[in-house]
Order: sequence, then structure tokens, then C-alpha cells
Amino acid sequence: MRAMAIVDYGAPLMTTGVDEPVLRNGEALLDVVTCGVCFSDVKTARGHMPYSDGLALPHVPGHEIFGIVRRTEPAGLVPEGTRAVVYHYRPCGRCAACRRGDETLCSRMVAWTGFTHPGGFTERIAVPVDRLVTIPDAIDAVHAAPMSCALGTAYRSVVTRGGIRAGATAAIVGLGGVGIHAAQIARAAGARTISFDVSPPTLEAAQRLGLDARRSDDEAAVDDAAGPEGVDVVVDAVGADATLELAQRLVRKGGTVVGVGYSPTTALRVPTPSFVLDEVTYLGSRYAHRDDLADAVALVARGLVEPVVGLVRPLEDVNDVFAALEAGDVVGRAVLEIGTEPS
Repeated sequence: MRAMAIVDYGAPLMTTGVDEPVLRNGEALLDVVTCGVCFSDVKTARGHMPYSDGLALPHVPGHEIFGIVRRTEPAGLVPEGTRAVVYHYRPCGRCAACRRGDETLCSRMVAWTGFTHPGGFTERIAVPVDRLVTIPDAIDAVHAAPMSCALGTAYRSVVTRGGIRAGATAAIVGLGGVGIHAAQIARAAGARTISFDVSPPTLEAAQRLGLDARRSDDEAAVDDAAGPEGVDVVVDAVGADATLELAQRLVRKGGTVVGVGYSPTTALRVPTPSFVLDEVTYLGSRYAHRDDLADAVALVARGLVEPVVGLVRPLEDVNDVFAALEAGDVVGRAVLEIGTEPS
């Protein structure tokens, strides 16, 4: 079975053969059709993740997996031919976080598909059936792949954590793979939404979607967005010093800043008079729960959100995709085509 694997940090991924998955009780065999590529995959390949020192190489990455169920163990757990994306966290179910329903914060993660455990840059993968989220036939394979991470992460940051709803004002800072979907989700929730980026191709793509997208280095545009009182919720999808400062400029007194982008070297610095006297709330948002992901899929199925895929390549071209991501040349998400759907 062919795969693209990390064999040495910093080196190109290599074509390799891997063993066919052996199904355990409660698992489904998934024929991988497409797999999204985000910058976390690049950081995994470069050895820049917290788990990098302990990761056994060669390693097959890829966490935005869309595929077709071939069979299950035992048979019949999920109908053969089911279209699904993979929810890539496998929490322990026993720690304090899991018991209170926060599976994204599990302290004893059993598996993290594509990160610490083998992922979707291959032809087939075994997945617990309760980690599958069904995809309607109306959503094509290329647009389905990013939904398992980019769309789910965006939904949780906007709706579940940010509480953005009809009548609210919202600002999205950074229109990358998560941000460009977060802006659409905020609009679908009924909020007046303004988004910011510095990349002309990204801003043009956002404007084609009908979004109010502005340059974040345009002082007049920032001041106009903030208005006299500021916006209710700001989602920072980057997590750099400059974007956090922009979020603080945009948010109103008593408003909320949601951080969904991060960098290991960035620290949030908050002026205490603003923090205390203005009662601004700062929230983190990590990935998504399975119900968040299912709700995001529903928005796409209803035509309220359009997955943005700026680059599609075959599996063997993954190194070119990584190079494009590192150069900042990808609008939205990149997707690898690996298999084909049955006609």
C-alpha cells in the first residue's frame, strides 16, 4: 500500500510502502479519497511540533481525511460505502477533561491521527467508527477533506467558543485555512462580519465570496471596522503579536477575543486597565468537538458556507504542496487526491 512518509526532519517526504491496516473490534476500514494539508503537517515534517522528539520515523502524516468505508469489524457497524471524514482525536474517555465532555483537552490522548499516529497520506486507514462524521453526497471529495479540521475548528471558534449569533458584530483576523471559513460561519450565524488579511489573493478570494475583507495594515479600514465602540467578538486565526494587538484594538468594552491561531513563541500581552476595567474576555479555542464538526458539515450542505480549496495535487506531489504553504501561496486549504470514489 503506497504512502508518503516523513523519513527525516527537514528532508522531503518519500514514497514508501506500508502494511495493510488490520481492523480491530469497533473499527472501519476507510479507502482514503482525499486528504487536506495544513501548516501543522508542514511543522510535523520539519520536526517543529511538541511531540517531534518522540515521534518514530518513518511517519505517515495527514489529519484531514475523507474516504469511503469499505468494511467494519464486526461487519455492519457502518454501511459499506459510507462517505465520511475522520475526527482525528481519540481521547481516553476517563480523565477529568473527558468526563466533563472536553475531549479536545484529554490529558491521556490514545491516538492523534496524522500527528502522533499514522495519518491519511496513504491509500487506506483503520479508524474507530465513532470517529467518523458522515458527509452528504452533495459535497464533493475535494471540498470534504478540509472539513475535518479547517471547517470544524472555525465553527468551534466562532459559534461554540465565541458565541457569535444574529445581531452581533464580529471581526476575523487572518483569512487562512481556518479564518476564511470562520468569516463565512460568522456571517451565516447572522453577525455583521468584517475580516482582515494582508495577502491580495486571499482578500480577493474572500471578496468573491461576498465577505467584507480588508487589509489589516490599512489604519482607516481598521478604525472604520472598530467604529466608536468596537466589535462584540474578535477571532484571531493567526496568533502573532501583531494580530493580537489588532484584536485588542477592534474589540469593544465587555467584548470577547477568541484565539484559535497560535505560535510557540508568541505570548499574549494584555494591558491590565483594559483587561480589568474594560472587562474584555480572552478565550482559547482548540480544534472542535464532534458535534461542532457535524454542525459545520450541515452549513456546507445547506450552501451557507463554501469550503475554500486553493491547491489540488496528487499524493506524490505533497512536497510541492508543502513548499507552496511555506511560501504563503495557498488560498484556503490545499488538498491531496489519493483515491477515487466508486461511480
